[in-house]
Amino acid sequence: MKKMPKPNEGMKAEAQKGIDWREELGRGGTRIGAVRARQIVNGENLSDETVKRMYSFFSRHEVDKEAEGFDSGEEGYPSNGRIAWALWGGDAGYSWSSRLVEQMKKEDNRAEPNTLKVGDFVSWNSAGGRARGKIIKIERDGKINIPNSNFSVTGTEDDPAALIQVYRGGKPTDTEVGHKFSTLTKINPIRDLNDFNSKKLEQQTLSTINEEKAMKDKEDRHILNVNETDDSVIIEFAKHHEDKEEMEMTESDRPYHDEDEDKDREQEKEDRKVLEMPMKFRTIDLSKARSIDEEKRTVRIGVSSETPVERSFGMEVLGHSEDEINMEFMQSKTAPLLLDHDMKKQIGVVEEFKLDQTAKRTTAVVRFGKSALAEEVFRDVVDGIRMNISVGYRVDKLERENKDDDTYYRASWTPMEISSVSVPADQSRLVGVGRSKDKQTLNTTKVEIMENENKEINLDEVRSQSVDEARKEFQKNSKEIIDLGVRHNKRDLANQAIKDGVSVEEFRGELLENISNDVPLETPSEIGLTEKETKRFSIMRAINAMANPTDRKAQEAASFEFECSEAAQRAYGKTAQGVMLPEEVMRNWSQRDLSAGSDGDLIGQDYRGGDFIDVLRNNSAVMPMATMLNGLSGDVKIPRKTAASTAAFISSEGGAAGESEFTVGNVSLSPKTLGAFTDVTRQLMIQSSIDVENLIRNDLAQSMAIAIDDGALEGSGSSGNPTGITNTSGINSVSLSSAAAPTFAEMVSMETSVRVDNALMGDLAYIVHPTNYGTLKTTEKATNTAQFVAVNDEINGYKVVVSPQLTANNYVFGNFDDLLIGMFGGLDIVVDPYSNSTSGTVRVVALQSIDTAVRHAVSFCAAS
Repeated sequence: MKKMPKPNEGMKAEAQKGIDWREELGRGGTRIGAVRARQIVNGENLSDETVKRMYSFFSRHEVDKEAEGFDSGEEGYPSNGRIAWALWGGDAGYSWSSRLVEQMKKEDNRAEPNTLKVGDFVSWNSAGGRARGKIIKIERDGKINIPNSNFSVTGTEDDPAALIQVYRGGKPTDTEVGHKFSTLTKINPIRDLNDFNSKKLEQQTLSTINEEKAMKDKEDRHILNVNETDDSVIIEFAKHHEDKEEMEMTESDRPYHDEDEDKDREQEKEDRKVLEMPMKFRTIDLSKARSIDEEKRTVRIGVSSETPVERSFGMEVLGHSEDEINMEFMQSKTAPLLLDHDMKKQIGVVEEFKLDQTAKRTTAVVRFGKSALAEEVFRDVVDGIRMNISVGYRVDKLERENKDDDTYYRASWTPMEISSVSVPADQSRLVGVGRSKDKQTLNTTKVEIMENENKEINLDEVRSQSVDEARKEFQKNSKEIIDLGVRHNKRDLANQAIKDGVSVEEFRGELLENISNDVPLETPSEIGLTEKETKRFSIMRAINAMANPTDRKAQEAASFEFECSEAAQRAYGKTAQGVMLPEEVMRNWSQRDLSAGSDGDLIGQDYRGGDFIDVLRNNSAVMPMATMLNGLSGDVKIPRKTAASTAAFISSEGGAAGESEFTVGNVSLSPKTLGAFTDVTRQLMIQSSIDVENLIRNDLAQSMAIAIDDGALEGSGSSGNPTGITNTSGINSVSLSSAAAPTFAEMVSMETSVRVDNALMGDLAYIVHPTNYGTLKTTEKATNTAQFVAVNDEINGYKVVVSPQLTANNYVFGNFDDLLIGMFGGLDIVVDPYSNSTSGTVRVVALQSIDTAVRHAVSFCAAS
């Protein structure tokens, strides 16, 4: 019997919040929503039907987030919509139900033993995407050998095997693969797109829409009773549950929906106007070898040109000089590649963006992701089916130009994203594609049309705009501060910070001063994995799949890990270069005493999870002493006193004391990418031993801990490196007569320099290279005393930490409480199967964002 899922902790917290709000304010949500909240808080098992209803609720009410009062800090918070959202489990519930509904769809689509026959067309998961083909052979009791390979697939009566001819671009290929029925989904016959005329295509599209609508209506309605007679079967359906819930939501609960629906209808009218415009077509062949690198999954494209495009106000021309285009975001390597300008459908990232002023165009290199959707679009690009690109942009300024008796508006603009679309607006030969014609309303903002002639500036209007912008920035700043304060029960500190005009970065630092270092600053970005699912997650399976992108078995084996990675990327708000590890896996890094389950998964017999940060500490020389700041997601400014206040005696009776204040500054932490690697042989990689999984995890942690030590001690502070202790401006320094063998007096002088600055306090220690430590253990304090400089891992009573990450003949002493190490969420595992391919090894790289900083420079002394 299928086990029903349970709510996760994030859902429980949100549901309890919704219940509390409803009891306190007497409004928000419905009776059914309140019942659902109690089920979630009590941790009850939820049926598939309930999960579907939850997902349906969130999908329909996501628009409520745009209403005033949904976010803290806004007037009317919490709004009725916000309370209803919390009752159903909040964002955690949305993510949880979305994932489960997607799993249900996959299970429903699996073919039963008797549902397929030779000649049927099917689809299946392949290399992170969907492949399609036609069944040419079926085996129900035996093996099917796959042509041109060493593989075979065994079929049974319960789960037959099929030999399938692969189709690409609507045409059959010479490739044949084998799959079991349980992995296949039956689809409509595949036909060459050239065989369709527009009428047939329109009829097929309408038919598909009607079928999907009928299926959706059928799935969403509950069957009350089935009566079967000799002549017929009568099925009695219940009324749609969600309709009832909508009726219970009063008009006062959702006063803004009617307005939104009106906007939607207006938008539909505008879309119809755009679609009715006459169109011309010109495209570029992106399938040429020079444009596409299938191995790296990159495509070089043209993005924009100065070809005029008709807009509602006239002909628009995008300027292509350096002062007309803001390329900062597009060149950040974080700009998204989307499908049809849909912000929820990111299929890749922009890796390179350039301006060609001579040709008056922009070009880019985009890299496609490994999600199913990204793989599907990439395959269509490779096959020459989807060849049009569109740029989404914001207009910063328009200037009127008159030429050839026509009026043109030249735009200064900021590109925001690149999309794969079906029809471009800019059909110049200089661009692979253009600005999408069916998304014009997304590409422009309300702008002021500027004439070339001199115009009087309205200072009152400028002041008003500045005030509005400042008010919006203040509201955004206040919301983030309040959210952080409430999360750590420091609302009073948040209120004071808002009153004092403190920035979010500065408040993060103040908050870290008032909470335990072991408590993450930001809420961990969990994806809702159960304990069993966390145990099941295998880094080795993901590594093997990434190292063998064409191995079907490896891809299918790691489908769970790829799915978790996509969810983790959404939770962290980052795009992974490889596989992003979920928070649950990071929190349970060490897995020991494991055995292989019946399905090949890793199942824990004695589950003793160890936090990734704790594992790093155990492998690091510096981290156990440093102040660790975990769970960071943005820049942090830690307050520090840079100069003390002074005191003096009053010179005469009645005299005034001199005014004196201490000076406050701050030290900043911002994410810097750390890359640590380990090399794995291909033979080791295909082993299913649990010891191998632990070996790889521990090796990665050890490599990363060594790299953190290196950055914390001697980081240069440039070229993406953190600033280490020895390169921090203002620390004390001592010159040694012989750096290879310093005297006892010279070592003590390091302590003295710190004591003079009133900083000899906290977790004090020496850091010494192994070679030098051996010398110090045999160097006498004074001749013929048999007393040595280093004894029992101490020098002059202070502990000694030995680290090969400190350059030989260099020494560091100080209060390591004042060394800050910030850990920013998200560990990205990347595989490089090519660098060491000749030696039969694969390089596994772990990418983690960290930063280090010294809070008080005078707390440390370096000697050399």
